[in-house]
Amino acid sequence: MKTQNSFIKSIDLSLLLVLPIVFLALLTFSLNASAQKTTKAKTENAATSDDKEVMKEGAYQKVDEMPLFPGGDTALLKYIGDSTHYPKEAKIKAIQGKVITRFMVKADGTVSNVSVLRGVDPLLDHEAVRVVATLPKFTPGKLKGKNVPVWYVVPITFTLK
Repeated sequence: MKTQNSFIKSIDLSLLLVLPIVFLALLTFSLNASAQKTTKAKTENAATSDDKEVMKEGAYQKVDEMPLFPGGDTALLKYIGDSTHYPKEAKIKAIQGKVITRFMVKADGTVSNVSVLRGVDPLLDHEAVRVVATLPKFTPGKLKGKNVPVWYVVPITFTLK
């Protein structure tokens, strides 16, 4: 009888030692599984939110292939330089600076929605918008093989000699 009681007591003690270890193991595994689900959900949400962030105000900012001006960036800058006429009043007032323009290259390659992101003076801003609005068709931007509208930013520097 005494041996049976001591055996039961030893089982109780071993259970008291084993139960916390089992509890900790279960807790660790459940937290690990929960963390994996959370990470997977965050990854899926990030992919979805990237797609949402790309499309702003009717056009994309990040695409697989950016729109291309006929002849490339060098030809674009040459076209802008040749087409820009320094406003006489701006010359008289010695107004100089860099006008940052933004425009949309539509899915068909045409330029639209020309605006000034950072202007210098209304005289120079107006001339920059006028020149950008005259740009010929671009090769459109592509996303997943499909032509899409893309925002394009071009700085135009006005300097007096």
